[in-house]
Amino acid sequence: MCDNKNMDKIGILGGTFNPVHVEHVKLALSAVEELKLNKLFVIPTFIPPHKSETPAPATDRINMLKIAFKGYEKIEVSDFEVNNQGKSYTYLTVSHFKEQYKNAQIFFIVGGDMLADFKNWKLPEKILENCTLAVFGRQEFFADFEKEKEYFNKTFGKQFVKLSYQGKSASSTKIRVYTEFGLDINQLVPFGVSEYVAQKGLYLGDKYAEFIKRTLPPKRVKHTANVVITALSKAKALGLDKNKVKLTATLHDCAKYIDPKSVDGFILDQDIPAPVVHAFLGAFIAKNKLGVCDEEIIDAIRYHTSGKADMSALAKLIFVADMIEEDRDYEGVDKLRELFEKDDFEKCFVECLKEEFIHLINKKQKIYFETLNAFAFYVKS
Repeated sequence: MCDNKNMDKIGILGGTFNPVHVEHVKLALSAVEELKLNKLFVIPTFIPPHKSETPAPATDRINMLKIAFKGYEKIEVSDFEVNNQGKSYTYLTVSHFKEQYKNAQIFFIVGGDMLADFKNWKLPEKILENCTLAVFGRQEFFADFEKEKEYFNKTFGKQFVKLSYQGKSASSTKIRVYTEFGLDINQLVPFGVSEYVAQKGLYLGDKYAEFIKRTLPPKRVKHTANVVITALSKAKALGLDKNKVKLTATLHDCAKYIDPKSVDGFILDQDIPAPVVHAFLGAFIAKNKLGVCDEEIIDAIRYHTSGKADMSALAKLIFVADMIEEDRDYEGVDKLRELFEKDDFEKCFVECLKEEFIHLINKKQKIYFETLNAFAFYVKS
C-alpha cells in the first residue's frame, strides 16, 4: 500500500476478476486520467456476495492482476478483501480506505448496470458516507443516466459522477468458457495472462467439454462455446440453473458430425429432415453415452433445431442462443440480439421461430412437423 496518506483523490475498482480482461485495464487507465487520481486500487473480492459460482483461487486472480497492471505506477493491486476472507462487502472496503486516506476524496468505480440495484447492496448509505460512485457505461447495457440521477438523488440525497468511458462488450465468462473449450484467449486478456492461465491449468473443461473438443471441428467448437456464453448471460434472468444451462448448451451440437449409423441403439425416425437429425442423435448420445439423466436437458437438446409446441424455458433459451450467438451472420440477427439484450426474451424467441420458419420456406426445405406445431402454438395463437 502506498505510504502517502494525504492523497487528494483515490479510486477503488473492485470485482471478481475471474480473470482480468482487457476492458478492465482500459477502464482503469481511463478512470485514472478522467478523475485525475493519485492512486487507483484494484481490489479482487475473496467471495463475491452476489455470485454463486466459486472463482479461481484468490492468489491466482491477484497474480493475474499484477501481470495486467505491471508498469502502471498509479495503479496498485490490493489484497485487502482477500485477506479479510469471507464475503466481500463494499461498505467495509470503502470504510477501510477512507480511514487510511482521511483527507482524500474516494471514488468507487461501478458499471451503469449496477446503479438500479445499488439500493439492495449491504448498507448503501454507509458506502456513500465514505465515497462517491464513479459510473461508466456498458456497450451491452442501456442505462438512462438522467433517470438514474433523479432516482439516486431522491433515494440517497447524493449524486454520482458519470464517467465518459463506454465499456465495450467484454466478459470474464467468455474467457473462462473459451479456455474450457481450448480456444484462443490472447485477444481477450492483457499480455501475459493467457500464459499464466495455461501454466496454472486454470478454467479447465469438464468431461463434456472434452467430448466436444474431440468430436467437433474447431469452428463448431467455437460455435458451441458461443452458445454456452449467450445462454449463460440470460440464465439468471429466466430463473434457470446455470449449471443446467451450461451443460445443455455444451451438448446441443454434440452429434453434429457423427454418423447416425455408427451409434448403436439409435433408431432414426424417417420423418425427421436431415438438418434435424443431429439434434435427435445428440439427445440420444447425451442420455445413453454421456450419462445425462435430466429429461429437461435431453428434451432441450432434441428440439434445439426444430422447436416444438409448449417448450420449457431451457429449451427456448438454447433454441435462441443457437440462432444469435456472436458469430452468427445473417440478415436480421442484430434485431434478434437487440431483443435478447433488452430482456424481451419471449418476443425474441417468437421472432427467432419466425426467422427459422421463413428460412426453411426460402430454402424450400422440408419443414418438420414439430416446427409447424411450434409455429402454430407460439405465433398463431
